[in-house]
Amino acid sequence: MVDVVDNQDRVVGVATIDKCLREGLLHRAVAVLVKRESGAVVLQQRSRNDSWHPGLWTISCTGHVRRDESYEQAAIRELSEELGLKSTVEEFRKFLLPPISSNGLTELEWIALFTTLTDAPLTIDPAELESASEVMQHELRKILTDWPVTPDAKIILGEYLKSSAPSAGI
Repeated sequence: MVDVVDNQDRVVGVATIDKCLREGLLHRAVAVLVKRESGAVVLQQRSRNDSWHPGLWTISCTGHVRRDESYEQAAIRELSEELGLKSTVEEFRKFLLPPISSNGLTELEWIALFTTLTDAPLTIDPAELESASEVMQHELRKILTDWPVTPDAKIILGEYLKSSAPSAGI
């Protein structure tokens, strides 16, 4: 179950994530960009068995915010579930994504982008990910045009790269 929200990110109802995707209901999600001391960032390749953009590359980890869960709690949970990482997160920015469709489903989300700095080894969940790769931050713009990347990751990483904040490392 997830909270259904309005354009100001206020809770207006509750639904299953399946219902949100089938009906295009606005809900909450998180994305976490794992940064390394070397200046690299982690990208993940989605499972080829996933119904949502199978096999495409995306940000380090993503997921839906559960009912009554905070964005930060969801980010920490997703890091652990998808990459096996226990790390603190820092909110980078929250914004409303435009509707994105795949295989008859529509994501409409408020998304909070977090970053974390850790050199801990990854333990990927093979049910959710095909693989993970570390790339240098200065390569991200080229990756967004050259790699098969999910539409939401293009927007999220584009927002990250646009920022002149020191934490962007650009």
